[in-house]
Amino acid sequence: MPLAFAALAGAAWGESGGWALFLLSLAFLLGKWTWEWGVLVLLFAVVLAWRAEMIERPVRESLASPMSQFVKGTLTLGGRLSPLGSERYGRLSTEEWERRVVVWKAADFKPGQVLKIKGMFSVPEAERNPGAFPKLKVWRRAGVFGALTVYDWEDLGWSWTGSPLRWAETLRLRMREGLARGLPEDSAGGSVVRAMVLGEKPPRDSEVSRAFRESGAMHVFAVSGLHVTSVGILCWLLIAWVPIPRRAGVFLVILAMLSYAMVTGLRPPAIRATVMAVCFLGAFVLRRRPSLFNALALSTILVIFWRPSQVHEVGFQLSYGVLLAIGLGTEWAMGFTGKIAKLDPFFPSRLLRERQRRVMAMRKWLAGLSASSLAAWLGATPLMFWHFGVVTPVAVLASVLLIPMTWMILTVALSSLLLGAVSPWFSAGVNKVNAELGAAAFYGAKQFAKIPFSHWRARRMAPADWIVYDCHDGGAASFLNVKEGAMIDVGSASFFSNQLKSNLDLWNVDLKMIFLTHPDGAHVGALPDLLARGGLEQVVLPVGKARSPTYRQFLAEAERAGCEKTVAGTGDRYDLGEDVYVEIIREGQPFDHGIADHRVMVMKVHWKGWRILVTGDLGIADEEELLSAGVDLGADVLLMGQHEWGMSGHHQFLEATGARIIIASAGGMPGVNMPKFRWFKQVRAEGYEVFNQWESGAVMLDFKDDELRVWSFLKPEQEVILQR
Repeated sequence: MPLAFAALAGAAWGESGGWALFLLSLAFLLGKWTWEWGVLVLLFAVVLAWRAEMIERPVRESLASPMSQFVKGTLTLGGRLSPLGSERYGRLSTEEWERRVVVWKAADFKPGQVLKIKGMFSVPEAERNPGAFPKLKVWRRAGVFGALTVYDWEDLGWSWTGSPLRWAETLRLRMREGLARGLPEDSAGGSVVRAMVLGEKPPRDSEVSRAFRESGAMHVFAVSGLHVTSVGILCWLLIAWVPIPRRAGVFLVILAMLSYAMVTGLRPPAIRATVMAVCFLGAFVLRRRPSLFNALALSTILVIFWRPSQVHEVGFQLSYGVLLAIGLGTEWAMGFTGKIAKLDPFFPSRLLRERQRRVMAMRKWLAGLSASSLAAWLGATPLMFWHFGVVTPVAVLASVLLIPMTWMILTVALSSLLLGAVSPWFSAGVNKVNAELGAAAFYGAKQFAKIPFSHWRARRMAPADWIVYDCHDGGAASFLNVKEGAMIDVGSASFFSNQLKSNLDLWNVDLKMIFLTHPDGAHVGALPDLLARGGLEQVVLPVGKARSPTYRQFLAEAERAGCEKTVAGTGDRYDLGEDVYVEIIREGQPFDHGIADHRVMVMKVHWKGWRILVTGDLGIADEEELLSAGVDLGADVLLMGQHEWGMSGHHQFLEATGARIIIASAGGMPGVNMPKFRWFKQVRAEGYEVFNQWESGAVMLDFKDDELRVWSFLKPEQEVILQR
């Protein structure tokens, strides 16, 4: 165990020296340490820190500056798919360099295939909005230098090192075909079976995923220790019928678990579980007494030395955190759960009948399973709260049901695959039985999730109170982290599919209310998708009718969906929560005002006494009209877009707002959406703090009674704090 903590410390050193020192100090406090042990641990930590730096430093430098270049060279495909989907890792060799890359659109390539290629090597820009897939961070930690798009290739043959992986991938496709035999592709039971056996998780927003996530049982979908151990146990039960030495049997069990990890795609959880199992079962091979903690420590060292950056991954922390909790807490938890299997101390156990013995054995098994489930939940809850902001007490009960069902589904699935080689018809019948088991597991998870207080969102995962997205296409969208969530403008349809949808799902937001500044497609294009997502209760409209096809489509569909449409008027007020409300400064203009940018509704958001003026794509003519009307424009922050004619934010208007911070959206296409450089220069010269979203990406705001913090997502060092 001490070496495991040292491994964590060394791996974290490259990014957080403070964390490393904390873990080292913690390791010293866990036992009676001598100075010799201390020196050994420190040296080990330094070695791991050096390895982490050697792996990440060249990659970090490569990814620091986005670039693209045409390349020719030799590409050797790896065996593992990247987390991005169908992309595959590979190693590219050119005349100048050799680098590990992610090969895009590599579905036609196989592990170990060697190609002579022509293509484009690229490093994309960093993510511009929160909640986007952290592509560059994942690449850096995986030792990937960039992405390769192959335009032309010539097959040079196969690398012998890829043979086992090609076999595993072929077997995986056959297993998937065998498990789907006789079942409809979209059946809930079939989805559960494929997820539990092959790790093919259903979409995050599907009913199946939601049920297992809210019941705290999503771990049964990740091919991890539970699945690898189950395969090992099933293999051992089969081997028990064969007269072979135990050491040989243990070797076959290890081989079966390794094969299963390969077949399921060599996912990091499966690799960690296999290494852990090898460390534990290796004690039998070496004729030593197995120890969970020693196996845990050794596997931690091996896994981290293989790829040190894993300590920052949620999966790694959950894998080892839960195992450690089970090892430390199961005996304690048995003090509670063991009561269901406790025999009266004055009743001699030898007097139990055979049926009573079986019942007592079942109760002991149930008590042990409940104890390990409780210990695992206690170990996982702090990590789940920190990373996902969710607490699922019902997981203790759900695991008692779903873990045995996972074993059953795995057993029946493997039986179906074996029978399929003899009789496809009989295999299809077994699959239908297994699908019923999967449907029962889904129904059970769904019912557990419905229990009052079974799960709750302990904290909202949105990174700020207000997120001004960088739509990058001339549109606009802002998320307000209040109650169930509200938005001011929603961006285009492509913005919804690429960014907003995943954010709302990740942060578990049931969006209820939307405010629109004007009926521009890049500002309102996501409305039909948000309506179809469900839960939308009210949309505050700038105008009752418009030329925009998307706007008209929404108006027609909103009535059928039961969503309230409110055309706002000047002076209207909408409460969003405690100390948060929206005030309409100017209503949208009539239909005869022509283009959408002439029909902007201006609003002011009051948040704990701070004022944010939202002007949309208001133009100079409308700004002057507001000034002449004597409207109260006073604000601390001005959130503005760019008028279609390219004129917004003139000097007198900015001066009338009194805003100290200006957030200006900027889009590259069409070019009119980008404010002029000289405008930024002049405004900054006048003393305004300006966030140009072309440079800053998304802009975040956090509100306190006496402080307003505004910062850039793309460049966190750009930060402004206003104080009263």
